[in-house]
Amino acid sequence: MKTRIKFSKCGSMRFVGHLDVMRYFQKAFRRAQIPVSYSQGFSPHQLMSFSSPLGIGLSSDGEYMDLTLDQVEDADRIVEQMNEQMNEEIRVRNLTILKDDARPSMAMLAACDYMICLLYTSDAADDLIGV
Repeated sequence: MKTRIKFSKCGSMRFVGHLDVMRYFQKAFRRAQIPVSYSQGFSPHQLMSFSSPLGIGLSSDGEYMDLTLDQVEDADRIVEQMNEQMNEEIRVRNLTILKDDARPSMAMLAACDYMICLLYTSDAADDLIGV
């Protein structure tokens, strides 16, 4: 069964690279005993894919991951189970069950919005105006 997970990443977790975030989720799924589907073959792996991973140092309120599960009884319960196994800086926001013919999240992504925040101090202001 295809599902899409929306998650947020902030704090020190924003400095964790994409491959490490993938491993983080794989381990969290195992600890939470989520029935994730595995590929068939010599070296099975969990069937999961991320849409447009962020660069290192960027935080996010909405990153998406597609995940194939063997069964889904209660989406809200899966979100609770996941968040119990994860730290406060990376949280699963929701899980949506998709139709079998749904397009992957990477194929659906058309654009992203970025917000840049600068910390204002008097020293930084002097540097900006060249004093």
